[in-house]
Amino acid sequence: MIRVVWRSVVARWARLALTSLAIVASTAFLAGTFVFRDTIERTFDALFADAYDNVDAYVQSANSVENFLGLERRDRLPAALTGEIAAIDGVADAQASVQGDAVVIAADGAPLERPTAPTFGATIQSGRLSLWRIVEGVAPGPGDVVLDTLTARDAGYVVGDTVKVNAEGGSRDFPLVGLAEFDEIASPGNATWALFDESTAEEFVGRPGFVDAVLVVGDGTVDSDELVSRLRAALDPDVAEVLTSAEITAQTQSEIEKTLSFLTVFLAVFSFIALGVGMFVIYNVFSITAAQRQRENALLRALGASRRQISAAMLLESLVVGLVGSGVGLVAGVGLAAGVKRLLDSVGYVIPARGLVLTGSTAGITIVAGTVASLLAAIGPAVGAGRVPPVAAMGEAVLERVGSVRLRLTLAVIAAVAGAGSIAAVLVGADTVVLAPGVILLFAAVLLLGPVMARPISRVLGAPVQRIRGVAGTMARGNVQRNPRRTARTAAPVLIGVALVSGASVFAASIKDQIRSTVGATFVGDYVINSTNGGSLSFSQVFVDQLNDVPEVGVASGLGFAFVADEEGRPAPGAVVDPATADGLLELAVVEGSLGQLDSTSMALSMSEATERGLGIGDSLTVRVDGVLVPLEIRAIYAGNQFTPSRTYDRATFDGTGVSTPAAFVTLTRAPGVDDAAFRSAVGAEVATYGIGELQDKEQFIDGRADIVDRSLAFIYGLLLLSIVIAAFGIVVTLLLAVHERRREIGLLRAVGGTRPQVRTTIRWESVLTSLYGAIVGVVMGLVLGWVVIVALRDEGLTTYSVPVGDVVTILVLAFVTGVTAAVVPAWRATRIDVLRAIAADG
Repeated sequence: MIRVVWRSVVARWARLALTSLAIVASTAFLAGTFVFRDTIERTFDALFADAYDNVDAYVQSANSVENFLGLERRDRLPAALTGEIAAIDGVADAQASVQGDAVVIAADGAPLERPTAPTFGATIQSGRLSLWRIVEGVAPGPGDVVLDTLTARDAGYVVGDTVKVNAEGGSRDFPLVGLAEFDEIASPGNATWALFDESTAEEFVGRPGFVDAVLVVGDGTVDSDELVSRLRAALDPDVAEVLTSAEITAQTQSEIEKTLSFLTVFLAVFSFIALGVGMFVIYNVFSITAAQRQRENALLRALGASRRQISAAMLLESLVVGLVGSGVGLVAGVGLAAGVKRLLDSVGYVIPARGLVLTGSTAGITIVAGTVASLLAAIGPAVGAGRVPPVAAMGEAVLERVGSVRLRLTLAVIAAVAGAGSIAAVLVGADTVVLAPGVILLFAAVLLLGPVMARPISRVLGAPVQRIRGVAGTMARGNVQRNPRRTARTAAPVLIGVALVSGASVFAASIKDQIRSTVGATFVGDYVINSTNGGSLSFSQVFVDQLNDVPEVGVASGLGFAFVADEEGRPAPGAVVDPATADGLLELAVVEGSLGQLDSTSMALSMSEATERGLGIGDSLTVRVDGVLVPLEIRAIYAGNQFTPSRTYDRATFDGTGVSTPAAFVTLTRAPGVDDAAFRSAVGAEVATYGIGELQDKEQFIDGRADIVDRSLAFIYGLLLLSIVIAAFGIVVTLLLAVHERRREIGLLRAVGGTRPQVRTTIRWESVLTSLYGAIVGVVMGLVLGWVVIVALRDEGLTTYSVPVGDVVTILVLAFVTGVTAAVVPAWRATRIDVLRAIAADG
């Protein structure tokens, strides 16, 4: 039987190559994801492996709080600690490190932006402790700046120019005195870097009187371990944490891995979705293959082959498909990773990489995943092939075994009921994790019902085609209805891909509509200055105060955010406002008290958190600021919404602390008697002087907030479209096999006068009808999926359900185009069939 399998593989190598395309496409994306991840991770590991070689000890705050990505946001240290550390026996030098958000304004007056890259301002150390290397000019003194070489090039600056930089301390001009590189890398992480001396960085980039860390080098009288021990003994462990060189290196590399793991997991999920779609393609192809080889398998049974041997033979073929497809996919994945890097480089996101990294684990995961997917997809067809009776060798017809409709309906009902039950459980309070199996079961129910739905839906879809295209349309409609099981299988990958894209579109449209209503109700000012820079910094509170001095401005108020922890160390972030101006610009639906009553000793709390904690007006809630527990009296309680934090602080609470409170945006009103043109002229001049920001009216701001959703989901749409591309492969392969299967029928059609254009039209519309069937059912599933997700997230404040009509139309048009495109090669093959040989074919 092994020899039979080998001869079958050799004889049908073209068919197996086509079958393996689905595995190639799926595993290439999977391999590319891991190669890209390993390459970046290895590069950054190497980049920071020796960055702290000359640092004997690294002192940082003992207190930190996690952000929403699970990354640590560490408190700052008192600047005076640097001097205390320098005085400890065994310390030769101690230098402060300050790092924060800072935006470089390019020579053309626009903020320097790089896609998804941060914008940093930081200290540059001297001597052995310097992590940067000056490659041109000199190190910065008080009031100077040094740029990394990539930032200077992109911003159009050379040494001797004056550079405008925006940071928490405001907007200032600095003389550019030098250019620097980090370990021979122009800019680590593709970030922009503005480097200052310690005093300037502390006062301008960070918070006056605070530093982020202290780098220490010993005098050689003791080894580094003993020096670290002395520092730990001398410093308050509740304030400062002392790390060795190896520990800070490991911590830095770990934070990078956490950041990359979020992206990798995200991409891997879509990779396995694509692999699942590919399994449907393989299942369909092997089902058709089993039907076409019915007579061959029956002859083998008649010659003594057992059912098990027939099934094993087909599984061996699927093993070959999986191994070959996965191997090619692995190679293609390496090329894909290289292509992605070049693409990112071309759009300005330069990722430092020291050669592509292909690890054994990546190769193993790719090969195993592709092979297992192929084997699993072939089990059903292989078992069916083994059940062919020997008497089938006497017939010439190609038939597929049709399972029990009653069994299919029973399983579909069970899956639908179980899925609906899981979703209902979430709606009445169960964990949202239960939603995933519920949605999967609903998909399973729809796929099980596919052969039942395919014939009536295809009949309806094919009716206009029959009227418009005549005989060719009639044949296309008949071919699609003739084998509804095959039609449903072929359309299944399209259905899944379209359902996911449609669901994402519904989710995006619903969020955008909710943003429009909620943001419109929350921001009651006339205008908003919105950030245009690519980093996380928006506007310093200094800029907000300057706007209030402009005669044309009625009131300007900045809305910032403070990342602090509660007394138990849990994240307790909150909005930061100026109580004197917030009441007239922000509508937080205050139900008790007033935002105007806030001061540095108090706070406002959302109704949900107040109820959860059993707190009311006059009660206190403790937060941790710079490691110190600070009780704050509750002066106001507000209803809030999903776009407002559960806590609101007076910005004065953080004066004199290490907590940064830049404003994310600024809302403004016009002064009485000032028209729109005069207001825009006056405020626009202030914004231009500051260097970043865009003045928008309220409607423009709301539209901009909604557009962020589209930009955020564009990447997801692209990944989901990959599944539709794989589905197109499935249609191509299925039609090619169908053409081979019906070559005698096509030959007879040509013999009685059918033209090549008629044959092409028949194949093309057969493809289109199959694709449209999958798209229509997929859209319906996507609308249901979107509704389920929206309802499940109602406790998070998402209550709006919106159907994106334009996106639905686009998806259907895309399905039509996919059908036409997928039919090109099969239609061409059909028109090249030799009529006489086709008529003489024995099926």
